[in-house]
Amino acid sequence: MATASPALVRVADKAAMAQAAADRLIAQIAVNPGRIAICLTGGSSPKQLYELLATDACRARIPWARVHWFIGDERFVAPGDPLHNMTVARHAFLDACAPPANIHPIPTDTAAPEAAARAYERELMAFYGADKLDPARPLFDLVLLGIGPDGHVASLFPGFPAVDVSDRWVVGVDKANVTPFVPRVSLTLPALGSCRTMLFEVAGPDKRAILTRVLAGENLPAHRARSNHHTILLIDAAAWPETSLDRSPPELPQALIIMGVAGSGKSTIGETLAQRLGWRFEDGDSFHPPANVAKMSAGHPLTDEDRWPWLQAIADEIARCRANGERIIIACSALKKVYRDILAGNRDDVRIVYLEGSQNLIADRMRHRKGHFMPTGLLDSQFATLEPPGGDEHPVTVSVDAPVETIVDGILQRLRIGQGRA
Repeated sequence: MATASPALVRVADKAAMAQAAADRLIAQIAVNPGRIAICLTGGSSPKQLYELLATDACRARIPWARVHWFIGDERFVAPGDPLHNMTVARHAFLDACAPPANIHPIPTDTAAPEAAARAYERELMAFYGADKLDPARPLFDLVLLGIGPDGHVASLFPGFPAVDVSDRWVVGVDKANVTPFVPRVSLTLPALGSCRTMLFEVAGPDKRAILTRVLAGENLPAHRARSNHHTILLIDAAAWPETSLDRSPPELPQALIIMGVAGSGKSTIGETLAQRLGWRFEDGDSFHPPANVAKMSAGHPLTDEDRWPWLQAIADEIARCRANGERIIIACSALKKVYRDILAGNRDDVRIVYLEGSQNLIADRMRHRKGHFMPTGLLDSQFATLEPPGGDEHPVTVSVDAPVETIVDGILQRLRIGQGRA
């Protein structure tokens, strides 16, 4: 199976990366109403994320009793050692927040790394409820990873036998290729890839060269690990300068997301575009669960926890259409950058169309609109939440202060889509 293209999300610095990672981790947790499995990573990159998860703001958004925490690899040192990956995570947030029974460290008190690998494999299989991984039932909700200077992930190093193991979930690694040079225990690529979302954190100018090679498709563990479900690469400005993300989007997108605040005309514009192009149109509001509709109808703004399952449902539909070669237009407010990362990420064939208008203009339109569940009073919260798309998202931005046909003509001209090409 071909590996899905990753979503590249560029952030300003390590603090912004930690916040972005926390938002995505919490969003992935919110999608699953049942038991949740998160696979953590070691090294220095995730430390700020772990400390952020322990803050009151994040802590209150995580259903700790339902979340189980695993580790992608471990250095074969005693628990409590500064080199011990799970110890770092425990000290940063797990011991203060998670039930002890929900923390699943690799047992490094065994005689050898291979014995620890066998024990952890049995624990994972018992948690999963089977000894074979089913592509339709991922082991993890989210796998957090970094990228080593040589392109390794977890403790799977280029050219070493462990990276090619496909019939095991966990392996012992007797020799490390980078410091600290201690034996390791690592999940294999099939186990790491059994996830709903794979989230990489890549920071620092020293990662620029290896990141370039990974994104070019070189046969490195970091490239091979990428999940076929949903892969996000959080990259800071030092690792990937803005000019490196510049690209010319394709002339014919696979999906269009018509975004803007309530009352900006997303559905009207989307339906008209769909008619002109012969594409399928979906209103993002139809993906809201009943609880969200009831909340908005009562005049209460949605929280991010309300929005994550809704956004994921839309993202899943876009992914299905992309896989089937079907073109689709979806009207969705997508007010924040983090929301649009879930929907479009850095996929060249998913384009954002931003309907821009002043609050006074849109408020006047809403006062004359009937049969919609969004009260005019919530428009203040919409504009307070709105983060207009930046240049790195390559949006098509059009003013809504014009007739519908004029707006649609402008969008088609900006997208360089002729009616005869659809």
